[in-house]
Amino acid sequence: MLYLEHVGICAKDTKSLKDWYVKYFNLEVVYDNKKEKPTFILKFKDGGLLEIYAAESYSDTYDNKHQGIRHLAFGTDDIEGEYERLKNEVVIEKELSENSKGIKTFFFRDLEGNLIHYVQRPTQL
Repeated sequence: MLYLEHVGICAKDTKSLKDWYVKYFNLEVVYDNKKEKPTFILKFKDGGLLEIYAAESYSDTYDNKHQGIRHLAFGTDDIEGEYERLKNEVVIEKELSENSKGIKTFFFRDLEGNLIHYVQRPTQL
């Protein structure tokens, strides 16, 4: 069986980015290697894992159409509530909208500029 074990985010400041994800996503810290530039693994309530580890080099933040992995997408059944909770707390990139198929989305950035995508579908894929 093959499954996605975790998603990794390489960070300029792992402690601050870890705190940001814990605050806004209510994640549990399940691993901290306690180094000077620590690596953290955070756990979602559904068991999914997010690793935050130290960057050794930096580059500009790219938009959603630049080659490579560009965003993390999270599903929700209350996108309006999530939008209201976050709209004054984070940098909104694309306001809450609904397409012709009834799919609702909005985009925002985390503390280091990584793009986060919230989506609510009329029916799960």
